[in-house]
Amino acid sequence: MAKTPQPLLLCLALLVPAAALAAPAAAPAPASGFGGLWTGWVGTNRDALDHEKAEAQRLQRDMATADALRLRALRDQGRALGERVGEIVRQGDCDEGERVARAAGDFALVEAVRAHCRAIPAYSEGLDPSQTGSRSR
Repeated sequence: MAKTPQPLLLCLALLVPAAALAAPAAAPAPASGFGGLWTGWVGTNRDALDHEKAEAQRLQRDMATADALRLRALRDQGRALGERVGEIVRQGDCDEGERVARAAGDFALVEAVRAHCRAIPAYSEGLDPSQTGSRSR
C-alpha cells in the first residue's frame, strides 16, 4: 500500500472546510403562501381544556342536583313507609308491619319493627296481645 504524504493530508484538512465556508449563502426560499395553513396548537389546546373543564363542572352540578332530588324523594318515601308501618305495628300487628317493610325493601325498618316487637313482653312471649289486654305488640 502506498504511503500518502502527510503534507498532502494537512493541505486537504485545511482547504475543505475553507471551501465550505467560502460557498455563497443559500438564498432565502420565496414565501410559499402556506403560512396560513398551520394551526396554532397552543390556542386550540387551551380552548379544548377550557371546554372539557366546563363540561366536567356542568356534569358535576347535574349529578349533585340529581342526587339531591333522588335523596329527597327517598326520604319522603321512607317517611311515608315508616308512618304506615308504624301505624300497623301500633295497632298490634307486628307480623304485618314486618311484611310491609320487607316488601318495600327497607331492611332497616324491618329490623326496627323486630326490635320494637321483641321489647313488648306479650309479643316476645308468643301471647296474643288481645288476651293480655295490651293494645300494641
